[in-house]
Order: sequence, then C-alpha cells, then structure tokens
Amino acid sequence: MGILRMAYQHYGLVLSLFLGVFANYWLQEFTNSTDCSVTGDRVPTPTSLPPNEVHPKVNLAGKPLKPKKVPKTFVRPRYYSTELGIRERLFMGIMTTESTVRSLAVAANKTTSHYVDKLMFFMDAAGAEKAQVINLKLPGIVGFVDAREILKPFHMLKYLTDNFLEEYDFFFLTKDTTYINPHLLLDIVKGISVSQDVHSGFLQPYDASLYCSLDSGILLSNSILKRIRTSLDWCVKNAFSDSDDDNFGRCILHASQLPCKNMTLHGKPLETIKIEGTSVADVGKLDVENVLSYFPLKKEKMIYNLHLLLSKKVLNLSNRKLDSMVRVIDSHELAWPPGSYPPKIPATRFDVSPWQYFDLDKIYMTSDFVTVNMLVGAEKEDTMDIVKRTVNWASSQYPELVYQNLVNGYRRFDPSRGADYILDLSFSDNMGNSFIKSFAVCKELGKVEMLPMPYVTENGRVHILLPLYSSDYQAADTFMTKYAHSCSQIDLTFLVLILLYEPDAPGKGHTGDVFKNVKNRAVELSAKKIKDCKITWISIRIPRIDGEDAPMEDHLVHFAMMDLVSKKLPGDSLILLSEPHVELKPDFMNRVRMGTIINKQVYSPIPFSEYDPKLVYVNSTVPNKPLEIHKNSGRFDVGNIRHISFYMNDYLVARRNISYLPVVKGDKDIVKMFSSFDKHSTENKITSILDMFSRSFMSVLRAAEPALRLRRASCMSYPALTRTTSFRRCDAPMGTRSQMGQAVLDLEARNPS
Repeated sequence: MGILRMAYQHYGLVLSLFLGVFANYWLQEFTNSTDCSVTGDRVPTPTSLPPNEVHPKVNLAGKPLKPKKVPKTFVRPRYYSTELGIRERLFMGIMTTESTVRSLAVAANKTTSHYVDKLMFFMDAAGAEKAQVINLKLPGIVGFVDAREILKPFHMLKYLTDNFLEEYDFFFLTKDTTYINPHLLLDIVKGISVSQDVHSGFLQPYDASLYCSLDSGILLSNSILKRIRTSLDWCVKNAFSDSDDDNFGRCILHASQLPCKNMTLHGKPLETIKIEGTSVADVGKLDVENVLSYFPLKKEKMIYNLHLLLSKKVLNLSNRKLDSMVRVIDSHELAWPPGSYPPKIPATRFDVSPWQYFDLDKIYMTSDFVTVNMLVGAEKEDTMDIVKRTVNWASSQYPELVYQNLVNGYRRFDPSRGADYILDLSFSDNMGNSFIKSFAVCKELGKVEMLPMPYVTENGRVHILLPLYSSDYQAADTFMTKYAHSCSQIDLTFLVLILLYEPDAPGKGHTGDVFKNVKNRAVELSAKKIKDCKITWISIRIPRIDGEDAPMEDHLVHFAMMDLVSKKLPGDSLILLSEPHVELKPDFMNRVRMGTIINKQVYSPIPFSEYDPKLVYVNSTVPNKPLEIHKNSGRFDVGNIRHISFYMNDYLVARRNISYLPVVKGDKDIVKMFSSFDKHSTENKITSILDMFSRSFMSVLRAAEPALRLRRASCMSYPALTRTTSFRRCDAPMGTRSQMGQAVLDLEARNPS
C-alpha cells in the first residue's frame, strides 16, 4: 500500500521514467538496423550531384552579421565645469576632538575658512554629540561612529575619496591644535600645477620618523588621493604604530610610492614652529616670514594673536607695495598738455611715429621714399599758423625779446592725441644779443563727431576697364583666363578691354590687326560665360602729337578713354580702372564696392608691385605661382595711381570743371585735348584722374591693398617723359637696396675695367 500510495502521489514522475526507458530501447533498435557495421567501416565519400539537382545556398542578405549596439544617450551635465573637469583649488580638513571643538576648532574656522575653498572638521560621532556641535556655527562637521583614535585619519581619507575627489585639486590636512598661515598656504598652492603629484609637509627633526607630521600639516594633490583610495584597506590593516604620523605617512607612501617632501615656496624652504608652553606674550616675538604652521596651541587666544600678528605684517607689506607703485607712477612723465592723451607707445620699432624736420618752405623725409617736399596748401597754412601762435605766446612771456626767424622745426602726428611740434625760434634783445629758445607745441585732436554715411553693399556690378597696348597680349590673355575662371566668384562684374592702337598699327578688318588674338580670346571666353560675366572691348587710336610719337603712357589718355567710355555706360555704373598685369581677388572687388560711394568717395588702392625678377631671382628661376607679399619680392607702390574706382556720374561732374581739357568725343579730339593742355597757362594743372577727384568735392580713400598685386611690366620704347601727366609702367620699384647693391657688385665683377 505504501508503494502504491507513493506512485499515486508521484504519478507524473513515474510516467516520465517509463517514457524515457521506452524511447531509449526504440532508438537502439533503429541504430542496429542500419547498413553500417561495427567493424570500423567508414561512411562512403559523397559523389557529385546530378546536374539537374539544385545546390542549396544560404541567403545572408539582410542578416545582421554583428549584434547592433544601442548607442548610449549623452547626458550633458548641469554645469560646464563638470563636463570640462574644472575643480576648485583647495580643500582643508581639520581633525578635532570633543574637548577642543568648541574652542580651537571655532578659532580655526574664524581665521582660515574665508581663505580656502572648503573647510571641514572631522571627529568621532559620540564626542560630537556630547559637545553639542549642532549649536556651533561651523561650515561642516563629520562624525565617525568608529571612535578609535588611531583610525580617525583613515576615516577622513575615506570620506574625502567618496565625496570630494572630483571637486578639488589639492587637500590640506591638519589638526585643530595647529595654526596655519593662510596667505602662505595660498601662495604655495597657486604655484603648483594641477598635473603635478604632491605629497609635502614637514619632516620633524626631533623625531626619528621618516614621515611628515599631521600637526604641521600635509598637502596632497588630487592624483595622490586617487591612489590612496584603492589602498585604504591595506592602510587600516597596517596601522600598527602608536603615532598617527607614522600610520598616515606609511599609508601614503605605500599607495603613491612618493615620499613626503618639505614644503617650499619659489625654491625657498618653509618652516614649522613647535611652541612650548601656553604663554600668549611670546607670540609677538615669533618670526612669521617663512613659517607655515605653529603647534601645539592649547588656547584659542593664541590662534587669534597669531592671526593678528600675521595680518598686520601682511597689511604692512601690502602698503609698502602700494607706496612703491605710487612712486613709480609719479616718476613717469605726465601727459602734456594736462588732460590730453599721452603719446602712443609703439608695439615694435616699425610702429614708431617719426619726427619730420621742416622749415618755412619745405618738409623733409615724409616717408622712406621721399627726401623733400614743398609745403603747399593746407600744410603751409598750418605751419605758418603754428609758428605765429608760438611767437605770440613767446612775446607775451618775454616782452623784451624780438622774434627773428625759425631755426628748426619738427613735427610728429600721433593718431591718439594729435600733432606735436618742437620749434627752435631765434630771438634778439635790446642789446642786439641773439637767443634760441625751444618750444613744445601740441595741436590736439578736435571733438569726435558722428558723420552720417550712405548705405553701401557688396552687390553692385563693377565695370573693369583694362587699357591694353599692342605688347600686352600675354598679360591680357592671362588676365582674361583668370577672370573667366573666377567669374562666378567675382560675381557681378563686366570686363571692358580698352584697345589702344598706335597711329600706324593695323586695326579692325585688317589681317594684321595687332589686337586680333586678344579679340578672338575675348569672344571665346565670353561665349562660355553667358550669364555670369561678359567681356567686350572698345578700340581707340592714339594719334601723334605735334609730329612726335603717340603718347601712349600718359594720364591724359585716361581722360580721353573715360570720355569715350562714358557714352557706352550708364551714369550709375561703378568703374574700376586697372592694368593687365594685376592679380585680382574677390576680396579686392568687395572692397571696391564698399570703398566707392556715389557722390561721396572714390577709392584708389595702392598695389603691391613686384620687383624686377632679374634682381629678385638671380640664381633661381622665376616661380610659377601667385605673387606673395614679402619684403624681398616687392613693395606697396605709393607712386602708382593708375588703379582707381569711382561712379560714372561723379567722373562727369568733376570732368566738367576742367575748362582747359576739352571733352573727347572721338579719336580725332585727342589731339585737341593734348594741344589745349600744353598751351593753357594755368599753374598747377591737373595731372591725373586721381588728382582731379582730390580737387573736387569728393573724398579720396587711398590705402595699401594686399589683394591687389601687380606683376612687373616690360618697358615700352617711347620717348622720354615730356609732360607732368606722363608715366612709365616700368618705373615701378626695381628692388631692395641690398638687391640693387648686389647687382652693382656683380656688374663690376664682370667688368673689372
């Protein structure tokens, strides 16, 4: 009955066992019925499949070869300092006890807490409850349940590594019986890099210990504290010494393999002082210059007196520094006249504002390229006014002296204050004696005014006028090719070629047309750029003047050219007069649009002109690359005034004011214009388009243009310069002084005679 009752209770288990035995017996019978014998026969090698049989293939398409990883969402911290790993500088931890927390700990908090970033006190929990620390106004007190005094430093380390490891760069640990010089501690921490491993304090000379003392204070870096975190268990197990200093130092040395070093500041060793007794009167006798810590202190009054003594010395030192700074400031030369801006202090020797020497008629060395200039116009009037005012002031101060003449004059313009003058004036008295007195004169800048300016944009179309001579085919071809290539970049432009024919040169319809190749190239490139830009040309034949050769290089030709072009273009056209040897860039075209203001301003950029390649590349080939701005390859040519941009209406208005220069309506009128210019007796006649605008109501903006670079042009075989309007394209700067000097030496070496 017992067996049946058990079988009934475990009916499922019995049924499972029965089915398992039956399945095992059936499988054995099936295996024994196969053709394979048990004598070691192998399974025969499979033969090739019939041709009509389908080969099985595994379709891996669309099957992921590797499990997809779900990307982790990036959670941005609340503060950028957390994401960037920026930490506060200094944490100070002070170990206290039940008997000293209400006295020494409070004194340490009052004298140190406002110097460090974080201050906390550590003690056992039972002592904190007995001392009722909850009623004390301390920034933070941590109580440990474990009251064993020997393990208190390790509990403090455990708390720091768990809570503040990612918030501070340095940790200073000490006891409340020690006074720490907070000013000196901050100076030490400021001079240490956050990437440096720091384990420093003071080795006590009166102890045989190899470790630093907690009484004197120990400074640890964040990196050292991270290493201690993984070794705290070892530290607790090996805390077998009676001294906290030995146990604590052994722990740090084991974790970091970095022994403690004495503290220094700027290479100078610091000290710690052990105070014997409790006399407060002895505190004033201590030297606090290089002392970081004082211990042991039995009364809080000693802490306050130490802090008072130290604060007085720091205050006296700060006052001495302030007095020294005041003396230095007072010793500097004050700005004159009173209330004016002082002279600009040059950043480099290239920024020094030069003094220019002048007399009543001339001014000397106005630039590195000009030796002397005549004083004319406003400059002449300004000089005479300065001398007159100075003489009047001198006469009022020295009535017995009579002004004779100006001996020396010096002028300097300072953008921050105005114009400064030094005048040496000669005087004589009633006895006939001569005196020379020197005067310093300052002509300050006027009041700042807000000038309304018209609105300009970078969307205006620029009509580029390019005068070409018969010898300019190569330069013109290069210019047109680059223009067509960059036409989409230099948007809203229109290129007009001004073909200047010589008197006898074959022209349009002639098989030997000197500009035939230029015209064909223009048609070819213009056909490729239907919408972006166009290239067209205007032919002008320059006649002979008074039976001489045609003045091809003359600014009067530019007037004739503009007179003829004005019939082809509307009055609001923005004109840029240029040359075929230039390298144009989009930045330059935008500055042309922004610097040229209708009815207000014209723009005349100063190009960077290339030196003669024969002087620059003496022992090397000319590089096939864009011209680079370098002192040995060229310079900004102030004398080149053939690049100018203006609006057509402004040109026409200014052109009408030149009565001795008739308007050119056809090629034949060019002779009349030259003849009228030569015969007219007007003094100081206009010599160029830029000169014309400078005498009109228009403002002229002229500045160095880094994006306008001018290649060296070949000289043309035309007569010498006969007019003030004549120029030569090859008169650009030849080279530096050293390059030209070397060329002279090479020439003398080749021709010793």
